Amino acid sequence: MGDDIQLGRLAGFPLRVNWSVLVVLWLFTWSLAGHTLPVDAPGHPTATYWLAGLAGAVVFLGSILTHELAHALVARRSGVEVKGLTLWMFGGIASFGSEAKTPRDDFRIAAAGPATSLILAAVFAGVAIGLDAFGVAHIVVGVAWWLAGINLLLGLFNLLPGAPLDGGRVLRAYLWHRHGDVTRAALGATRAGRVLAFGLIALGLVEFLAGYGLGGLWMVFIGWFLLTAARAEEAQVLTRQALAGIRVADVMSTDPHTGPGWLTVDAFIERYVLGDRHSAYPVEGPDGGIDGLITLAQLRAVPSVERATTRVRDVAIPLADVPTATPDQPLTGLLEHLSPDTGGRALIFDDGRLVGIITPTDIARTIDIRGFDVLPSAGHRH
Repeated sequence: MGDDIQLGRLAGFPLRVNWSVLVVLWLFTWSLAGHTLPVDAPGHPTATYWLAGLAGAVVFLGSILTHELAHALVARRSGVEVKGLTLWMFGGIASFGSEAKTPRDDFRIAAAGPATSLILAAVFAGVAIGLDAFGVAHIVVGVAWWLAGINLLLGLFNLLPGAPLDGGRVLRAYLWHRHGDVTRAALGATRAGRVLAFGLIALGLVEFLAGYGLGGLWMVFIGWFLLTAARAEEAQVLTRQALAGIRVADVMSTDPHTGPGWLTVDAFIERYVLGDRHSAYPVEGPDGGIDGLITLAQLRAVPSVERATTRVRDVAIPLADVPTATPDQPLTGLLEHLSPDTGGRALIFDDGRLVGIITPTDIARTIDIRGFDVLPSAGHRH
């Protein structure tokens, strides 16, 4: 997501927060302060309800983060690369750079999150009982009970058997174990996810028509999101299936045009971009090596008044942040590392020498050609 804010690292994993978390924070704070707490603990000032509601909402976001951290820790122990953790409007995401190697690992990674949420539900319930026994204010006890209930709901909801929910991953692990085919298993899980999404949408519409108002609309919205995510995941699985057995060398555009990083943006645009049809250029360093990648998006982002004094190397994407591969590497392995920050591009090196570039156009063309059961020829331009 392009609007993520980097917060640092948690247990060694990059931690990001999307601005949309503010929507969730507001909704849960409003729900607690305006509805739940005044009923459970009447007689407090409005400001007290809002403060307690905000505290409960923040702790719940921490619970979501703990849920995702459990996925990440089990994945790391299973040898799966973890790119980072992100909080956003629909909860959290643990981003992986590779897949589980066995159905057992797949199951353990998927089940870790819901299991953590259910444990947290029990912990908060115990805290609520303890606080009540010690005579702590009912408003605090009410927040603890709410946290117990919402974590229970989070754990159970995520166990629903359909991708992209954790229950869909559990289903994938089961189907993988049963049939021995991870692609078949993944497609089964995504199709179950679509059925689940349509069910939630239908239930939400019924609730809305029955007079439940925003609750029904929210369920429709969640169902729509799950449907979109399930379809996207299914498309990814089909793409990997179409590209199975293809090497990077079969897809890459050879001999990409490079440009010197010491030129100003103005000079670079005049000498390399105008009249050219490429949208990205590997950037050369003073020693002739490749230091990074510059795209038209980065060039356009430089204000026109600064282009005459800004060097290309100062706005280029550093090589360390650009996905790279070797010609003999499987293309499906590279796909896991492509990033929106580079526009889905990757640079290809052979013995330290730049030999090619891969773009989304290259990949799309290869998928089209695979429809004819013909391997693509290397050498097309980017």
